[in-house]
Amino acid sequence: MGGRRRWATVVALCIAVAIAVCGCGTITTEPTVRSTTEARAPKTSKVQGVPGSVELAAIAPGTADLMARIRATDPCSLLNREFAERLGTFQGFDRSPGAERGGGWTGCGLIIAANDAPDASYLVNVELDKVYTSDKRVGDTAEQVNGRIVFRGIGNDDARPDASSCDYRIPVEDTGFAHGLTISKVSGPTKAPVPWSKPCQFTKDYLAATIDNLMALRARPTEPGPRSLVQRDPCAAEPQISTQFPGWEMSSVGWTKAYKCAITLVQTGGTHRSTVEVSFEQSSEQMVKAGEILRLPSGLDGGQSIQYARHMTLDGLTGIEIRSVQSTDPTRQNTSCGLTLNYRRADPPTANNAHLVRVSLNLTPATPPFPFDACTQAAQIAPTVIESIR
Repeated sequence: MGGRRRWATVVALCIAVAIAVCGCGTITTEPTVRSTTEARAPKTSKVQGVPGSVELAAIAPGTADLMARIRATDPCSLLNREFAERLGTFQGFDRSPGAERGGGWTGCGLIIAANDAPDASYLVNVELDKVYTSDKRVGDTAEQVNGRIVFRGIGNDDARPDASSCDYRIPVEDTGFAHGLTISKVSGPTKAPVPWSKPCQFTKDYLAATIDNLMALRARPTEPGPRSLVQRDPCAAEPQISTQFPGWEMSSVGWTKAYKCAITLVQTGGTHRSTVEVSFEQSSEQMVKAGEILRLPSGLDGGQSIQYARHMTLDGLTGIEIRSVQSTDPTRQNTSCGLTLNYRRADPPTANNAHLVRVSLNLTPATPPFPFDACTQAAQIAPTVIESIR
């Protein structure tokens, strides 16, 4: 491929935040994690085959369209409640946020009270925007369901005496993403696994009755209400964001989730690259202890990356700022910054249903002189993002 393509690199920034008690009585214990994915799109020919990494999946042909279709649908409407009720009595939908629910908007679950065991339940969970690159398929078992190739997760085997769940992936073309389906039998509030005869056979049968609806991703009416981030495009303001980098060239826009995108820009005539990541999430309201929160080794010279947190109000929204500076930089400018704003407050205050706007900026390499202060730039970008969704 040589000079015909300029491929992507990934820069990850993970931040563990100590969560405090806010003045209104909200208590949260959820760690705040930041990640920045940098992706440079090929300038000529298209990517061929299934991408082998997250950064290539983010810019693969069809990924942006897939994420738009996922935002436009209701994942709960794609589940087959009637088939699931063969296992027991329907209790309700589970729209709670979490790692396997895409922040609560790109996944859904069915809760079924088991007919065959007291105090046991069956959980039918779907997640629409799971990363499923070629490297993640190693060890999974390819099967056919209604003429489509699907993959049963490694270790999912009905022959196991302790089998209690089964996990399938349904790839979406060659994007490097898939819809995930998991059905499990659990007990009690801790959801302890309960042995279940032939969970994979049932899961495959359920998938056969559901897969056409799942792949169609039929659109739903736009959810009413001006303060909702559901169905909103986190990269709608990309043109306006790019203009805030005069003298920089926009390299690519990549998607790692339906509600998370990264805009990569390259400094013209310079050495730095900037990745702006915008994401919309559902979680608890973000409050942190002010001051230094973390130190990480940085470089071979004994330097450290020091992370600071503070409360902030921006464009009328409360939130937090996490900044990272290099201990060896005498200017103390920061190269990484993440802003999290409470776009819609939690209701009740202790719930995990606040709508959050996250804007992060990462500069590479993390060596001075820097073209700008990352937090200053992020604070200029955030109002542009907010304006695009109001």
